[in-house]
Amino acid sequence: MRSTACPVVLGLLLAATPGGAAVIRVHRGHSIQAAVDAASPGDHILVYPGTYHEAGTPCPTDAAHRCAVVVTKDNVKLIALAHKTKPVIVENPGGQDQGIAFAKSSAMGPGCLTDATQRIKGIGLTGFTVNGFSGEGAFIFCADNWQVRTTTTNDNGEYGIFPSHCGRGRVTRSTATGSNDTGIYVGQSHDVRVDHNLATGNVSGFEIENSSNVRLDHNEATGNTGGILSFTLPGLDVALNHNNRIDHNRSHDNNKPNTCLDPSDDVCLVPRGTGMLILAADTNEVDHNVVTGNGTGGIALVTGCLVASCDPTPPPGYDPKPDADRFEHNTVTGNGLAPDPTYTSLAADLIDVPGASDAGECWKDNTFTSQFPGPPFVFPACP
Repeated sequence: MRSTACPVVLGLLLAATPGGAAVIRVHRGHSIQAAVDAASPGDHILVYPGTYHEAGTPCPTDAAHRCAVVVTKDNVKLIALAHKTKPVIVENPGGQDQGIAFAKSSAMGPGCLTDATQRIKGIGLTGFTVNGFSGEGAFIFCADNWQVRTTTTNDNGEYGIFPSHCGRGRVTRSTATGSNDTGIYVGQSHDVRVDHNLATGNVSGFEIENSSNVRLDHNEATGNTGGILSFTLPGLDVALNHNNRIDHNRSHDNNKPNTCLDPSDDVCLVPRGTGMLILAADTNEVDHNVVTGNGTGGIALVTGCLVASCDPTPPPGYDPKPDADRFEHNTVTGNGLAPDPTYTSLAADLIDVPGASDAGECWKDNTFTSQFPGPPFVFPACP
């Protein structure tokens, strides 16, 4: 039988809940990781306002790095009892790579895509502020039925909120700032919703990468290098990026210089002033977005050969041409007026790089002023 008592030194109070789960309370000056270690699957960990500097533990997917908080058990929820003036902050005391990490210790890609024992289920992160880690603020790997809510990540070296190799889940009403890669990222995942979030001051505000059935809606991207990206890249565990919807977002004034840290990273190639960039993605629907004030371009559809070497042929198994993407009812104005020097020749509201698409691409009822290629080129119409 599980005990609901734990040592006083942990600073934890456990209260029984229906179904045998517990509520574990963590007060300022005590350890969130100690509460996680004491928890059983199904428990809720409530964390009171304060700034928490955790001792750190080996990260679940790379023991050579340290994470502030690691959750490896199913159905554990981390809930910050934060207020506007009293946040719950997890801050890097130095030498830690990830802030809050959710993953099974055995999880590895691509194995976790088919091995259920490597997948973590039912985890949640609500209300935290995660600051200053060298890698990711919130790392969610090989997870199903997961959720990140009202969480803020600031000044993390690579990514803010980073679900990868995940199944059904959601990132909502959260904020990501100051990432040198992507603020809110979804990679090699499926059936994820990203909604009502803010990304600002990152290289990429939002990115969908090699994922399917992702809906990215009602978000705001501003002050990034690029606002919203949907990429298919070669050499990953999941090959395709398809059947995603990007709708009802505002991507405006994304004119920050590119501050990526690794010159070999594809995000280093994103030009300053990018509103939305669809690269080699298939059957993505981009609709009802407002894209304004981006110096290089509003909405661009481009070939994957911009980031992958296609000479003399593309990488094995990689199709660099985007197919059957639809662009409808977008307002795309005031873009391309102060382009990145490398891309002055194609700066415009709507950009369709010649030869980018194989088949099925279409554009309908978009409001725009400038285009590349210029007239007499006509964007393919939707049936």
